[in-house]
Amino acid sequence: MDPDEDVWADLLDGDADCFGVIWDRHRDRVFRNLCSAGVAAVDAEDMTAMAFLELWRRRDVVRFVDGSLLPWLLVTAQNVHRNAARSRRRHRAFLAKLPPPSSAADPADRVVESHSETVQRVREIMRTGSEVDRALLGMTALDDLTIREAATALALSESAAKMRLSRLKARLRAGLADADVREDQLR
Repeated sequence: MDPDEDVWADLLDGDADCFGVIWDRHRDRVFRNLCSAGVAAVDAEDMTAMAFLELWRRRDVVRFVDGSLLPWLLVTAQNVHRNAARSRRRHRAFLAKLPPPSSAADPADRVVESHSETVQRVREIMRTGSEVDRALLGMTALDDLTIREAATALALSESAAKMRLSRLKARLRAGLADADVREDQLR
């Protein structure tokens, strides 16, 4: 096995496969070194890749120790680790300086408040109606059943169901006459 210095010289002469040789030789040791320093395995993988990226970026000025790149890679990996930790600390410090988020009001509450009088009136009118009328309105308006389907489900004739819905809508119109409710909202 050629020493790293010889492989690196071949790399600098244009043999791109030599970088793969260095990667295969040292990646596991760099990874284990980072893990032993307390870095999570997922982060250690990224930091190992960043150390090798630095190796490539600084390929003209790397240092060999006894013909090996491993010491340079281990020091570079530890520097990458320290830089990442420093970046996380700065980010946390920045976030700590931000004012806490203000609690925003639920838009649904504003809608209910603006229509609360109307909603109360509708509820009162619906309470005075029969249970069959409420069920019929729910089936046609909310469950998207046809009048015929709802009438069948409630054991009514279709004409009786139409009459009940017509009377219920008339009561709603009369009860909400002074409220700002459009005609199409009652259909």
